[in-house]
Amino acid sequence: MSDTSQIALIRKLYDAAGDVNAFKSLLAYDAEWDIAEGFPNGGVYRGIDTIVSGFFPFLADFDKFYAKGDEYFESGDHVIVLGHYFGVSKQGRRVQSRFAHFWTIRDGRIGRLQQTADTLLIARALEKK
Repeated sequence: MSDTSQIALIRKLYDAAGDVNAFKSLLAYDAEWDIAEGFPNGGVYRGIDTIVSGFFPFLADFDKFYAKGDEYFESGDHVIVLGHYFGVSKQGRRVQSRFAHFWTIRDGRIGRLQQTADTLLIARALEKK
């Protein structure tokens, strides 16, 4: 079974990991990122530039960090993705943590992310020793 256009859009976002221009091209100008408290830089970010400059700097604490969707569900203008974050911190600690992403699509672009994740495992990977 092939993906719907909305699921295909979300897959492109995950595939754009590390490519800021590709990432930005998929978002609505006024996109909102609602990141679970306890996650690095958790909070609410509005607008592409704020998302990139406010949320993503946590990636500097990792040698590698990416999200991989395992299951995709679509309902109206929403795509729900259950998946895992994978990473290796600058201290060499590996992490694998579950997430649920609730995406809202507007006019063919990503308008909103509401994220929840197992933040404890990520926090442990980033602990200073």
